[in-house]
Amino acid sequence: MANQKNNKIVIASDQEIAHLNETLKNIDSDIAMGMSYVKRIQGITFNELQKRFRGLSGETLKKYMQQSYLSMRPIHFVAAYSWVTMVPSTSFYYGLKVKEQFRGMDDSAIKALIYIGRLSSKQFNSILDVVYMLLDNDSKQSFLIFKNNVKDNFYSKKEYDQLFPPSVLDLQAFAIDYYRSVAIMMKRFRLENGISPNIMARVLGLSKYQYDVLENERKTVPFSISIGARVRLGFNTNSHADFTSEMKQFYAFHQLRRYQHYRDILIVEAFRRLNLHQKHEVIQLISQLSIKEYNFKLT
Repeated sequence: MANQKNNKIVIASDQEIAHLNETLKNIDSDIAMGMSYVKRIQGITFNELQKRFRGLSGETLKKYMQQSYLSMRPIHFVAAYSWVTMVPSTSFYYGLKVKEQFRGMDDSAIKALIYIGRLSSKQFNSILDVVYMLLDNDSKQSFLIFKNNVKDNFYSKKEYDQLFPPSVLDLQAFAIDYYRSVAIMMKRFRLENGISPNIMARVLGLSKYQYDVLENERKTVPFSISIGARVRLGFNTNSHADFTSEMKQFYAFHQLRRYQHYRDILIVEAFRRLNLHQKHEVIQLISQLSIKEYNFKLT
């Protein structure tokens, strides 16, 4: 089937969906590797991580973090893990072939994303200033234009520093709020773009029944992390952050996702313009600031 276009999105063809199926076939074990990588880079112990969640047993958490565990990692858990670690969910695609499709992220950009969530707004802006100084005149001008355009589209007045997660996150309450928002926004997305439920199901790798459940805001049923990647890649959207915009109890998480997406886009674009030596130097600076900021918050 040829690509179907409308004003906002491009629907993946059958061939592209087959490619998605192949690319994402090991996404659960790959995401487990990504989460473990983030945990290791940030220096978080398992006991520290377990204490951050209510309603999740240590045994289940260990399974989610193990590549050998064959069952799915629910998207709401990965989202919650993203919040607790202050890492954009795209960083969990470390080691995946799909990472090249997420705005061309290379390993250095992914590593930077693992650190920047802990930085205050002032520190993050300082990093962008450092990158700006490293660029040649032509790159400076184009990066400044890009930065301003991104800020206009994604930046809000709410302070990033106020969006850190609660010290203990109730995972069940978070799941209810999360899937309710996804249901509302998925249906809105489908209707606004004139897409049938059958096509939505096909692109997302679900049966028609499963998709109907996904759109039902009264049901809280776990879904695979793969639906997030499929929305973004299967419909050629820039982000799936808006699918959390109807969260009520944990609306701060949605606000954070917009900031994360803002930082994600800017860091990836910035690193695209740096050479290998410059990337290494900037990562070292981000790492040092991140550790200091995290230790400060713990005191």
